[in-house]
Amino acid sequence: MNKKTKDVIIVGFALFAMFLGAGNLIFPPYLGFNSGTAWPINLFGFILTGVGLPFLGVYSTMKSGGNVMTLGRYVGRGFSIVLGVAIILAIGPCFAIPRTAATTHEVGVMQFAPNLPPIVTSLVFFGLVIFFCINSAKVIDYIGKFLTPFLMITLFSIVILAVIKPIGAPVELTGENVYNFAGSFTEGYQTLDALAATMFCGTALASIVSRGYNTLKDQLNLTIYCGIIAAGLLAIVYGGLLYAGASASGTLTFPEDVTRPQMLIQIVQEIFSGVATSWGPIGAGLLALAVSLACLTTAVGLVTTCAQYFNKLSNGKLSYRMLVLVTTGFSFLVSIMGVTWIINAAVPVLYLMYPVLIVLLIFTAFDKFIPNKNAYTGGIIGAFLISIIDALATLQGGFGFESSFIDSLVAFKSRIPLDSFGLAWVIPVIVLAVIASFLPRKRVDQEMTELVYFEEGTK
Repeated sequence: MNKKTKDVIIVGFALFAMFLGAGNLIFPPYLGFNSGTAWPINLFGFILTGVGLPFLGVYSTMKSGGNVMTLGRYVGRGFSIVLGVAIILAIGPCFAIPRTAATTHEVGVMQFAPNLPPIVTSLVFFGLVIFFCINSAKVIDYIGKFLTPFLMITLFSIVILAVIKPIGAPVELTGENVYNFAGSFTEGYQTLDALAATMFCGTALASIVSRGYNTLKDQLNLTIYCGIIAAGLLAIVYGGLLYAGASASGTLTFPEDVTRPQMLIQIVQEIFSGVATSWGPIGAGLLALAVSLACLTTAVGLVTTCAQYFNKLSNGKLSYRMLVLVTTGFSFLVSIMGVTWIINAAVPVLYLMYPVLIVLLIFTAFDKFIPNKNAYTGGIIGAFLISIIDALATLQGGFGFESSFIDSLVAFKSRIPLDSFGLAWVIPVIVLAVIASFLPRKRVDQEMTELVYFEEGTK
């Protein structure tokens, strides 16, 4: 094995481990169960946003210079700062961090202590997070080195068993809760991985540069190869779990208020029970343990990232220790609301953020075909105008209030091509990007340009 192949495998697996947050495992089985025979097209929709976008996120962010500020440099400094803060809050104390604690309780703790209040789990969970973030980060890194193989063995065992000994056969479903392509496409938003990709990129870039790849061409080539490995492994895990849910659609029944964690545990138990009756509780228990420990290490990494980000953004005026305490304190309050509440609360925010980020990533990936960078601003505005309608519509649905204004906006959006696929923003993006391209070219902020980490032949 030559050096490049070895580096690709190591960095590729590292990217895979970074993206596979334990909290993400609760989505594919639920999506599959509510897809039935439509699971292949829904798997495609989920993989586009849950796997394809993170890969595109790493590539485009690295191509732009390595962080959110360089990614948004053609739109403006203010936009880049707002986008960075929004991303770090989403993958931090607002959604991702509290979801790790809530998932630990509902997937892990409830299997062994079903009557324990979630507030107790969150207190212990975030107490450990604070300890590791402030005192012993190396300990959690050490645990993670052993935990990742344990989690991978458990997950791939589930995937293999789900394929060779499925619970049943997928059935055709009807009703309001059945997913279609648009629903599966937006369900992939909940992995939060496309947002995280813009933050993980710096770590990936540092690893690539440390291995001797100092030119832009080499860095991007290695990123593509590493991304293919990470994306392939993610697709196998998500695909296997989604198929497991689909195969249970004609065999298992769940109450209408079933949560995603509850469905995941029940499906896993049924998969292992298909091998031997006594294996069911063992398989579910192993998954519960692996997910709980993985959620802890994920939370430590996210709290550390969040605290470091705001410490740097404030030029050191906000201390790292204080930011750790504030981040964990807010995350604790959100976590006790439960996984379902957190998922529902994230929907309007993700509907608002994802189309904007998707446009930015695609434009950056094909930057050489965009001579006038005003197109970036036009495209972003086009995506935002549509995404804000989706965000308002989900808020209206979530709170159950009536608004003729929002209804008229939704009716207008429904007449835009591709709306049935959840892609109504595509046409406005193209139109406004083309219009903006005819405006006089603006001068790119020189300080923003200097943030680029690499140039051809340099580090």
